[in-house]
Amino acid sequence: MKKKKTDIYFSGDDSHAFLPWVIGIMACMAALFLCISVSVSNWIIDRSGDYSNSFTVSVPSNIEDFPVKLAEVKKTLNSMPGIIKISELSQDKLKTMLKPWLGNLESADSLPLPAVLDVTTDNVASIDYKIVATRLTKIAAGTQVDTHEAWIASFSNFSSTLRVIMSLLAVLIIGGLALIIAFSSRAALKLHSRTVNLLHSIGAEDSYIMQQFQQEAFMITLRGTVPASLIAGGAYWMSGKYISALQSNILPAMMLGFSHILLLVILPLACAGIAWIAARISVNKQLQRVL
Repeated sequence: MKKKKTDIYFSGDDSHAFLPWVIGIMACMAALFLCISVSVSNWIIDRSGDYSNSFTVSVPSNIEDFPVKLAEVKKTLNSMPGIIKISELSQDKLKTMLKPWLGNLESADSLPLPAVLDVTTDNVASIDYKIVATRLTKIAAGTQVDTHEAWIASFSNFSSTLRVIMSLLAVLIIGGLALIIAFSSRAALKLHSRTVNLLHSIGAEDSYIMQQFQQEAFMITLRGTVPASLIAGGAYWMSGKYISALQSNILPAMMLGFSHILLLVILPLACAGIAWIAARISVNKQLQRVL
């Protein structure tokens, strides 16, 4: 990136050679936190949608005339308005789901596993789950209806808290970046005080001098944040590939999407704009106080 020439020789300041590295590290961390926050937001929407239009019915298998009553339960559910699909989970799938708790599949063979029905609704008709549970219990004693409401609420609360924490960390990092620019601009003003006094003596106004420092802060921030965004994007893409290879439904899909790319493009410009403002405020305050 070609640097626009200024009347103040900032390149002679050694601190400006290392400042883009510090800014880049901070911007990379902020970009990763924000990308995680975006993925968590998408995760909340996707997972909540998966369960908001369905509920589960468990029919105990140790009741009398189990096959007959199970068929009657299915028939009753099919007759209810708003229900569009009923899927029965296979016993093998139930055993696989119980494996983390039982430790091995042989232990599940001796257990009277219930018949689990996954019921899909159209999200249009209003379903009174208490009435559904009462009707089904009369058919097969011990039948349970799980609407996933408690699980969805807990999941949403946890995910929202995680998203807020990630976003807050990113904001704090960007705020720290602004403070670094403010203090470095203030130090640069003192370091180049002779040049500033010379510019004043030939008629340069404070606004012109501030523009010199703002331009330098803007360019330094871009030199640090643009590579940082590219590195963060690459790291996030590799992380998404790794998590996708795990094939786990528990972890969020950290795939690099359009929203992430847009965020990585906007972040360097946003940080540079913040640096421009921070440099102006810092230098203006110092000019009014000293010069």
